Amino acid sequence: MLLLFLLFEGLCCPGENTAAPQALQSYRPAAEDPLSFRMLQISSFANHSWAHSEGSGWLGDLQTHGWDTVTGTIRFLKPWSHGNFSKQELQNLQSLFQLYFNGFVRIVQASAGQFQLELKPEAWLSRGPSPGPGRLQLVCHVSGFYPKPVWVMWMRGEQEQRGTQRGNILPNADETWYLRATLDVAAGEAAGLSCRVKHSSIEGHDLIIHWGGYSIFLILICLTVIVNLVILVVVHSRLTKESPVFPMGANTQDTNNSRHHFCLAQVSWIKNRFLKWKTRLNQLS
Repeated sequence: MLLLFLLFEGLCCPGENTAAPQALQSYRPAAEDPLSFRMLQISSFANHSWAHSEGSGWLGDLQTHGWDTVTGTIRFLKPWSHGNFSKQELQNLQSLFQLYFNGFVRIVQASAGQFQLELKPEAWLSRGPSPGPGRLQLVCHVSGFYPKPVWVMWMRGEQEQRGTQRGNILPNADETWYLRATLDVAAGEAAGLSCRVKHSSIEGHDLIIHWGGYSIFLILICLTVIVNLVILVVVHSRLTKESPVFPMGANTQDTNNSRHHFCLAQVSWIKNRFLKWKTRLNQLS
């Protein structure tokens, strides 16, 4: 083992100890299979700001070293794991590993977008079955998040609604997770409520969806239709009042047809405006 570490030192610091490979060859019996020294690394990335790395060293099937991520030092798991390294040489190795782990984490986090590793949750609201007369069941759906821990709560301003009921966290086909949170309220108390989602992938940027907030576009569409209907009624009324008196026997069918065509044109114009608003709504949603 001591000679093995001399070999490792020679690999890390070439030129300082050239006798290690020859010493290792003379130490290894010819009849035995050569032992391999492996260093393994496991790194976990939950979001842009959180990462955890583990390192270990193995001599064959025996773990001899570990990596302390808190102190940034090598853990020697056997009494003879220090080898023949001096204190200064061990510090140099630890500094080398610290530099590697820190650099590796930064590179992966910077390239996460290119790897499409971001799993930010998406949320939407719906209305569930009515729990009773004059009451509503509000449903907040959260899907596509990973890892599993997530915080979902119905809110009124900054006040948590204790009546929030969370369902079971269920798996999606893509190995992400889905959750729904419901709240039973009186029909007149739904205004002002919102669903707030907290997850490690959007740390510091809570996802907030207001109940009914999406209906502003529908409100604008309805207002547009109402305004145009009012205009149609006013114009029709004026045309009726200002229409000339036709003499007896005159062909009133032509007059009625012109009015009918005018109304049809107005209705067609309103329909076109409605379709434009609907198209714009679909693009925004």
